[in-house]
Amino acid sequence: MTFRALLLICATVLFVSCNKADIYSKLDKDFPDNRWTQADGKTYDFTISDDTKSYDLTFRFSHVYDYQFPHVPLEFTITDPSGKQEKLTIDLKIKDDTGKELGECLGDICDLNFKIKENVKLAKGNHKVKIAVSNSFTYPYLPNVLGIGLNVATAKQ
Repeated sequence: MTFRALLLICATVLFVSCNKADIYSKLDKDFPDNRWTQADGKTYDFTISDDTKSYDLTFRFSHVYDYQFPHVPLEFTITDPSGKQEKLTIDLKIKDDTGKELGECLGDICDLNFKIKENVKLAKGNHKVKIAVSNSFTYPYLPNVLGIGLNVATAKQ
């Protein structure tokens, strides 16, 4: 086996093993002037075909480095295939108590992942997750937002 073939195989294995969203992954980047308004809730639809497995739902938040807020209030509405809704309000921590960014930053861009649900059973069928800036936020928009999204992955056993 040549060195090139071995390198290609290793790169492929590494790429496949790093795919954390084996069910669903989407990142919205359509924020005019990098502003996420309170009225602009994002909805993500995905389908579960195997209800014997457990899943992780991860919120993705991409922002400009040195974000001006140490945390932001968000609302999640999770709708299962039967139409039953679960509402969650979280205070997403952007920085720790010392002011250090909690996300992974490269240059001026930081990516923060937050597990909304971890190792949960989900019913077969279509699910919907709506994510919005909480109405308890005192400003009309979150500034310096580069993207938000959702990953749904099979939980590690």
